[in-house]
Amino acid sequence: MTSEPQTDVTIAVFGATGQTGRHVLNHALQQGHGVRALARDPGKLRIKNDRLTVIAGDFDNVEALRETVMGATHVICCAGGTYGKGYDRGMMTRFIARIWPILDAEASVRTFLFQSVFFVPEPDGSNPAILKLLAPVAAYFTGATEMLRDNTAVTKFIAANRDVAFDTIVTRPGKIVDKQGGALLVASRTASFAAITFADLGAFTVSAVQDASLHGTYPFVAPKP
Repeated sequence: MTSEPQTDVTIAVFGATGQTGRHVLNHALQQGHGVRALARDPGKLRIKNDRLTVIAGDFDNVEALRETVMGATHVICCAGGTYGKGYDRGMMTRFIARIWPILDAEASVRTFLFQSVFFVPEPDGSNPAILKLLAPVAAYFTGATEMLRDNTAVTKFIAANRDVAFDTIVTRPGKIVDKQGGALLVASRTASFAAITFADLGAFTVSAVQDASLHGTYPFVAPKP
């Protein structure tokens, strides 16, 4: 990756209490970055660090959203709903539409990275043939049909609304497992069915949001060959 200089980096994280988000937060702090995290229940973030600022609130709280991105150079969204009937239909699309003008108004923000899901196509509908074939079946049997629709809508929204002051990246990780990390992950144009860990995905995401070569792209995430 071709990363930007590491000085004065502050990363705002949405979904910081989630399986990927907690590793994003930890890795960013380990790298010496400032971190601002939105949490509905701040008590779930059992981390004490002078570089961490936790804002209490949810996706419907516009003032909390503004406070979370205040002064941030990079913004990462790795939030997501539950599988199955409990998924809040359109939740991520509503959130992205709500935060878009807030990001554009915050002069410090350089890049926004949205962590999507594996089977989501690029905005023009293009996707590897195997994913087009498997997507509806996999979504049905995993209860992810609404999640897939929602994330697809987010990708289209981002592509249609790029006339903003910041750059965008949409990542599409595949199978993620909660095991010990240690593998180097890379952005890939080729879909990878290899399992990756939440820990490694967190580290990758912190690096990716600072990688100018990924601006405007929709990469898959794969282990480095």
